Amino acid sequence: MVIKEPVGTVVSIVPYNFPLLLAGWQVAAALAAGNAVIIKPSELTSLTLLYSMAAFDHLPSGLVQVLTGGAETGQNLVGHENTHAIAFTGSVPAAKAVATTAALQFKPALIEASGNDAFIVMPSADIDTAARGAAFAAFLNCGQVCTSAERFYVHEDVYEDFVSKLATHAQQLRVGSGLELVDIGPMSSKRELERFEKIVNRAIEQGAEVVCGGSRSTNHSTGWFYEPTVLRTSHDMEVMHGECFGPLAPICKVSSLDQAIAFTNDSELGLGANIYTNDLEETFRAVNEIETGIVWVNTPLNDNDAIPFGGRKLTGTGRELGAEGLELFRNSKMVMIAPTAEADPEWFPYPDDDTYEATTS
Repeated sequence: MVIKEPVGTVVSIVPYNFPLLLAGWQVAAALAAGNAVIIKPSELTSLTLLYSMAAFDHLPSGLVQVLTGGAETGQNLVGHENTHAIAFTGSVPAAKAVATTAALQFKPALIEASGNDAFIVMPSADIDTAARGAAFAAFLNCGQVCTSAERFYVHEDVYEDFVSKLATHAQQLRVGSGLELVDIGPMSSKRELERFEKIVNRAIEQGAEVVCGGSRSTNHSTGWFYEPTVLRTSHDMEVMHGECFGPLAPICKVSSLDQAIAFTNDSELGLGANIYTNDLEETFRAVNEIETGIVWVNTPLNDNDAIPFGGRKLTGTGRELGAEGLELFRNSKMVMIAPTAEADPEWFPYPDDDTYEATTS
């Protein structure tokens, strides 16, 4: 038989964009598998996790803990001899450091390290619905989502119509602090806002055309607010080849599904991808040919706790959610029990008739 045993103490390192949700995915699975958990939140959202600890008051003291701090704190937890598995969500450089430290002790590590998700639109799609879905996929949480649609490949037959409609949706979004009715809020920090501005400005330097947005919000004199931005781009621009992590929809024209899939796969990252089409053949070509851990067809950014979540390439290794999401946090032990202790015919001494000389004579 096979026995599933807890690994011990799990380190959960979570980013600022969904601190409670992502910690919940990892803590739930780790606890269900019988482990203790230490959560290391982002320095930008530590209070969210600290306040949430009240939800675990009914459990044994210390079973779930939060340890705040920066990168050094995270690395110390990963490298400590008394931690036994790592669940990490964050940037590629940080993920490489975490994975390297874990590997030195052969600790299992779940790594989710950024996305650069494509969003394909084909002529058979309902363009009104596709444009509205694109606005949600690009601008949810101010674009600070690992599965955000970060580059759009739209068929030339519907390109102009799609660009116009997406820009209309972007301009109608209400940007604010959340103390009033809003659709999206600010960037997470001044550092993130300035980083994102450089990405947009670089795209414009390389020839991208601003359809709407392209600057900080003029309705806010303070804070890290940026207008939802739509750009006309080409695939060779830098903005199409990295994680922008902000309210941006760069749109590239394509001539065929072949070209859209080729451009989608031309990335070091492989978390998710979207396609809007009403053609079943196009649907299954995308599902089978796109090199990502997730493919959404006509329904962007949906999750399901019963289905494994994760990516390929430099996005990372392992899966959260689903039955697969438990495996990182469990050791499999093979057990063989004989009803009674009896001599096995395979034991020594081997029969003389089995020797090479006996079988060849």
